[in-house]
Amino acid sequence: MTDRRTELAIALVPVALAVATLLILLNPSVPTAIVNPRLAVAIDATATLVAVAVAALEWVRFKEGPDPAALVRASAFLVLAALNALFLLVMLAGFERAFGLSLLAPGQLPLWAVSLGNAVAAGLLVVAGLTALRRLVTERFPPALLLWLPVLLVVAAIVVAAAAQPSLPTLLDAETLARLRTDPAARLVAAESPLLVTIQVVIGLGFLWAAALAYQVYLRDRSGTDAFLAIGFMVAAFGQVQYDIHPGTYATLITTGDLLRVAFYGLLLVSLVSESRGDVRALRRANEEVVRLREADLAHATAEERARLAREIHDGLSQELWYAKLKQGRLLRGSSLAGESRRLAEEVAGAIESALAEAREAIMALHPSEGTTFSEVLEQYVKDFGDRFGIPAECLCDAEIDQLSAGTEAELFRIVQEALNNVRRHADATHVRVETSVADSGMRVTIADNGRGFSTGEPVTGYGLQGMQERAALIGATLRVESRSQVGTRVVVELPHAEAGE
Repeated sequence: MTDRRTELAIALVPVALAVATLLILLNPSVPTAIVNPRLAVAIDATATLVAVAVAALEWVRFKEGPDPAALVRASAFLVLAALNALFLLVMLAGFERAFGLSLLAPGQLPLWAVSLGNAVAAGLLVVAGLTALRRLVTERFPPALLLWLPVLLVVAAIVVAAAAQPSLPTLLDAETLARLRTDPAARLVAAESPLLVTIQVVIGLGFLWAAALAYQVYLRDRSGTDAFLAIGFMVAAFGQVQYDIHPGTYATLITTGDLLRVAFYGLLLVSLVSESRGDVRALRRANEEVVRLREADLAHATAEERARLAREIHDGLSQELWYAKLKQGRLLRGSSLAGESRRLAEEVAGAIESALAEAREAIMALHPSEGTTFSEVLEQYVKDFGDRFGIPAECLCDAEIDQLSAGTEAELFRIVQEALNNVRRHADATHVRVETSVADSGMRVTIADNGRGFSTGEPVTGYGLQGMQERAALIGATLRVESRSQVGTRVVVELPHAEAGE
């Protein structure tokens, strides 16, 4: 639900429930109870299952959180589950008379058992709301004790009360119970028992307090679960009012209060689904964050490794090549070399110079200058290429290309390097242009020359082209070569936005 719809529902639910309760009170023709054994069993079974499920989920939330409020709520729902399960077992075992549940011999025990269970549950839900709102901690108490102690005490109290039924205080007098035996569906306004009315009013106020606290937590956290809990607790509060109109604690008897009880557990079930969906969304966001962090760590590790390799090349290979170049220069300046020896020495000098250029390119690709953008590195490299080899070269870069990931930038740079090397070695071109562009579909890098080209029918082979295609595949890009004989060649790399790291 959206925030506006949620707040509207929270505001309208108590109004609707109050109007419905007044209509029932003021219109004697409205039926308040029916006798339906199967439906009674179904309601108790459903209530038990839902309460157990919600208690289990709250316990898991506490263990994973930890969330102290979830622990207290788990204890409250466990009390309700135990109360419903106890009544269900008594009915299925056929012990209704022994426990005063039978409409043929209604007793005081069911009234006290329901009142005790609901009162403890309402109190625990108030404590849970205060814990969530004020962010209280419960570390001083063992979690298992907080979870199981209330339910054990409630069950023990009911067992003791069952053994002492004749001495239990009267909540419904003998005349009212006689009317219940004679006509179970007849309206029984419990105003004849001020003690029962007082107990139900106090329990109802407890549920209303729990609803108010859940609503405050919802306003703070905007959690759909807290919104459904607030609505559910309000329904439970009015259920206590309906209980005063016609106590529905006896086997086979279904009252308007039981209908509100079904609505309460239905809202708990919805909150369970809402909480699960929220957990799934949170898990999805966490997974996305993990993937993002993993990619960031990988990019950082890759950058560090590239920087280390660049240092190794600069401090090792480049220095040795410079040393070899100096020695070769001294050898060429000597007068002892002539003819074939001098030609070979000049070829070696050219090879050393070419190796130095390759080393500089590798260093630039592996570790560009600090604070330098990819487009600036590309423009500088194209300019150096033109100056070094005497081929007029221009670079047109879209500024949005600088949004690429480090790994993608490195692979694209090496593709451009290899394409320009092919221009230098094979194209016999008088002009080359490197262009980058960004569109809705993705990014494109084009290296075009006006060299001799080749026919489209000729096979395009060579390790350089294979390496470019492999590098393009690594970053999820496609690479194609377009050429016409005596017209020129275009190498086009297309990279979708999804693969560009945007």
